[in-house]
Amino acid sequence: MGIFSKSPEAAQTAVTKAEGEVMEWEAKAAAARAEASRLDAESGATILEDPSAAERVTLSIQAQERTARAYDGAAAAARKKLRAAQRDALEAEAREEDKLTAAATKALKAHNDKVDGLLKALQDLDGCEYAPAPSKADAGGSQIPKSTGLWRTIREHEIRAALIRYFIATGKITHEIYELNTELGTNFQNLMRTIPGEGIEIPASIVAARNAGISFTE
Repeated sequence: MGIFSKSPEAAQTAVTKAEGEVMEWEAKAAAARAEASRLDAESGATILEDPSAAERVTLSIQAQERTARAYDGAAAAARKKLRAAQRDALEAEAREEDKLTAAATKALKAHNDKVDGLLKALQDLDGCEYAPAPSKADAGGSQIPKSTGLWRTIREHEIRAALIRYFIATGKITHEIYELNTELGTNFQNLMRTIPGEGIEIPASIVAARNAGISFTE
């Protein structure tokens, strides 16, 4: 990850700008072709009225067709730029998930260190061993230890980042943990049969990319 890597917001702004460039060049190409078609449709009447205009009309039509081809080339270059921007945006999102993973990991360590300190103080005070009692969440989840919630948050962000990177690498969305491990070299425990599950959802960004036919494997 480079020191000057784009934020998700900046990366998405670049996508929007690139989309606008593609639309602009495609519109110009379409307008040039439409003008060439109009000139061609009217050429018969123009030449009948003034036979000497044949060469001028032909040149005008060819000029519009050549202009359209030039705009086509610009649109093709803009589409490549757009595809790069779309990839950058997904990579930026994955990096953001990495940051959230790191933050939750740090919070979990701080929490566990505090719990360990309190347990040690209690053991020193009472002269016997203490340990957290097993708990089972009720319907509201209030019995889930904070450490468990933080661990789940870590796993959620890790898997979301992996799902995005899997899509970038393969052009596909997977619902299987083992496929992430196989493709990316991760070592997630297969704690769920499929994704979504256990509070982990498929990122909307890669669903939208797949539905738009975006792929980076070509």
